Amino acid sequence: MTNRSYSTVPGATSQVEDQHWVSVALAVDELVEAWESYLAGNGPEPCIQEFLPADDEMLRRLALPELVKIDLEHRWHHNRSPRLMESYAEEFPELGAPGKLPAELIHEELQARMQAGQEVNGREIKNRFPEQATALLSLVGGMAVAGTPTNTYFSETKKESRVGSKIEPANEAVLAYEPGDKVDDFELLTLLGKGAFAQVFLARQVSLERLVALKISSSRGNEPKTLAQLDHPHVVRVFDQRQNADPPVHLLYMEVISGGTLLEVVKRFRKANPDARSGNLLLEAVDEMLDARGASRPTNSPSRNWLANASWPLVVCQIGAQLAKGLAYAHEKGVMHRDIKPANVLLTPEGSPKLADFNVSYNGGQADENPEDTFGGSLVYMSPEQLQACHPMLGGSPHLVRGASDVYSLGVLLWELLCGQRPYDEVSTPEGGQLAKIQRMIDERHYTDFTELAKQLPRDCPESLRQVLLRCLQPRKDERYKSAAEAAQALELCLYPHCWKLMQPPTNLLWRLIERLPLLSIVLAGLVPNALAGFFNFSYNRQRIEQGFPARVLERFDHVQLWVNGIVFPLGVVIGVWVALRIRQMLRPESPEDSQEAGSRVLFFGRLISLMVLGLWTVSGIIFPIATDLGFDLEGAVGYYSHFFMSLVLCGIVSMAYPYFLLTAIAVHSFFPKLVRDGVVTGPQWDHLQRLRSLNRFYLAMSALVPMLGVLVAEAAGSELRWALMVASGGGIVGFAAMFGLERFIDRDLNALERIALGKPRAAYEV
Repeated sequence: MTNRSYSTVPGATSQVEDQHWVSVALAVDELVEAWESYLAGNGPEPCIQEFLPADDEMLRRLALPELVKIDLEHRWHHNRSPRLMESYAEEFPELGAPGKLPAELIHEELQARMQAGQEVNGREIKNRFPEQATALLSLVGGMAVAGTPTNTYFSETKKESRVGSKIEPANEAVLAYEPGDKVDDFELLTLLGKGAFAQVFLARQVSLERLVALKISSSRGNEPKTLAQLDHPHVVRVFDQRQNADPPVHLLYMEVISGGTLLEVVKRFRKANPDARSGNLLLEAVDEMLDARGASRPTNSPSRNWLANASWPLVVCQIGAQLAKGLAYAHEKGVMHRDIKPANVLLTPEGSPKLADFNVSYNGGQADENPEDTFGGSLVYMSPEQLQACHPMLGGSPHLVRGASDVYSLGVLLWELLCGQRPYDEVSTPEGGQLAKIQRMIDERHYTDFTELAKQLPRDCPESLRQVLLRCLQPRKDERYKSAAEAAQALELCLYPHCWKLMQPPTNLLWRLIERLPLLSIVLAGLVPNALAGFFNFSYNRQRIEQGFPARVLERFDHVQLWVNGIVFPLGVVIGVWVALRIRQMLRPESPEDSQEAGSRVLFFGRLISLMVLGLWTVSGIIFPIATDLGFDLEGAVGYYSHFFMSLVLCGIVSMAYPYFLLTAIAVHSFFPKLVRDGVVTGPQWDHLQRLRSLNRFYLAMSALVPMLGVLVAEAAGSELRWALMVASGGGIVGFAAMFGLERFIDRDLNALERIALGKPRAAYEV
């Protein structure tokens, strides 16, 4: 039953006393009850005259339009002697002559007929109501049908459903089929669902010996043409369509999805004890439908095993991510859904959702298709721009209802699935009619207090899901997700809290500074370990020379180290600054080509700097002994050079491995997530993450050598340099522990980044 709002006709005062409206409401309720009794076979066919007050002219003028609306709806919806507005005007002259009838009241007839599956076209409207045609064409072209399953036909060139001056009612055969009947090539087995103008059966296609879901309707449209383009795990697969001649019905056959719809899940959720709301609730709803239809329950299903152990918010995230992926695929094909709601989401036996009923979708890829021809939907799930397109006075257009509108509707659906109630219910206005109701719904969405709205969410709703839903429900399109694919990625992140947290702007002071000062962070991370290693190497070798060689050798050593370190260290700083500038530039690339390379270079810039450092230490190791030219005997030279080489290797590993881990941690935890947040890259390459893991293991093994080499260096130095043993071995152990901790820290972030990795092998996907 469609919710009705009370409106007035010309001549009715807007200052109506409360008792008049109470009387109108009572008259409407009495007519509704009379129709329900008649349809149940318990009474005569209602007559409007019996429910009209005879002694109060004002009350009669107020009640008549509302009673006509109710009568129109029941007659056309149930195909019981449907009437046109001209017949009502003839019976009740106070409504006005056909040329004076209110456009809104005429629109009620047109809408009732469209809901019943009839075509309404511009030529008919202009012929019947030339004076109201402009207003009616706006109403029909924008509003279409605002209820459940919708088909809209509004075109000057479409075939008119007229025989002489009489308009044919909806085909009663649509609602009269039963299991056991045969239609065309199909044997009807079980009724799966029934709407205002269509039935869906489990059927056997005789020619191909296969089971299909067969939708029988009196309407025609672009749903099959639209759906036939789509082949995705989360979109119902349509096989083909046929037009049956006798009786004249439309047949659409598709894959069988036997687990029911999300609507049954929502109903079960509302009745469930809060403690029982988990993934098992969805499985129970699916299994109930499987049992009712004689289908078997899957065994050893990873998807069902996951659902059985998942909390309800995680189930909502999973369903949302899957539906968003299906939407993203459809949008890539130029297809908008425009009627996303629980009843249009089917569930497989494994509990996986599939989008169905694209019968009000718009295929932007078809050059001959007008979005107004397929515009409709369910008001309570509509985005503000879709509602605006339903209101002819607001200048909206179906052309403006694009992918962002589907994202909004998906947000409403997920909110209802999570909370058991929609964020906004359908408005019922006491006066002003349908347009006033739409205006109030638009206002409600635009002036929402999201802080108050979020209080509807359950206590166990994670912050990640809360943010995703609120972003989907933003009234401005540019404040929502840019695409369904982006919404799908955000919902997937909700399944993995660490990955979601990694993708958020940093809250920790240290990481905020690192992100804000990338140049300084990179330089310090590379310079500090090298400065410490260089200081140790200089102190150790200088003291060795001071204790075992003449003063002239020490003087030469000081001279050489001044020149070498004076050149190498500034050169290393310059190289580090150059790399840091490149990384900072990649964090905000100026071209798509930069974007494609930015992710890889940011992830691996720690390795680049470590290799540069290794090169500088190698050059220094060659220059030092040659330039020093100690001038002592061979035995002394071999001993000194051995010590020098060991200390060089020790310090070289520290200078290479420690900066690598520091810089890689910065890259993985800060810089790369920023690239994703800013939309520079959509995610890392899977093989890049695996290469990074291998590099981490290699550098960790190198850092493990530091304490062992430290012991060898200190032992070789003798008791005079016992401090070196303490620094090298103790510092090496502490350093290895720190690097091991960093490797674990990086590995956790890599695990998180794998969730959004590109090029992921099929075997790596999880339920």
